[in-house]
Amino acid sequence: MKRIAIFLIITFILNFVWEISQAFLYTPHYSGTSGLIKVHLMASLGDIVIIAIIFMINRLIFGNKFFNDRYNTKRLVSLIITGLIIAVLVEKYSLTTGRWGYNSMMPIAPLLNVGLTPILQMMLVPSLCYIFYSRAAK
Repeated sequence: MKRIAIFLIITFILNFVWEISQAFLYTPHYSGTSGLIKVHLMASLGDIVIIAIIFMINRLIFGNKFFNDRYNTKRLVSLIITGLIIAVLVEKYSLTTGRWGYNSMMPIAPLLNVGLTPILQMMLVPSLCYIFYSRAAK
């Protein structure tokens, strides 16, 4: 249980910091500081669910040893690729349904036509969580 709590705390903190730092790249969808915090708190909780899905997919690939062994390059690459695919799917869905939109400052990933920062978030944050978790769980 302690290991799961460590993982969730690390995941939440990294996502919340990322969400707040990229807020200026989206069309306004909140009002004031409390709105900023509320929207990005909810987004960070949603990110935890997305990252849990990324980890579940990787657990299916690597089996139970995914969490028990120290990290390695093959697992990190798998997390990055899985994060990329899921981020593109989530962004395309969310843009199509109007859940959020980008402003002119958002860098767009070539060929994928979605924001670069949310893609990087789902590629880097799960990898960082895995590295931090592996070290903290020793």
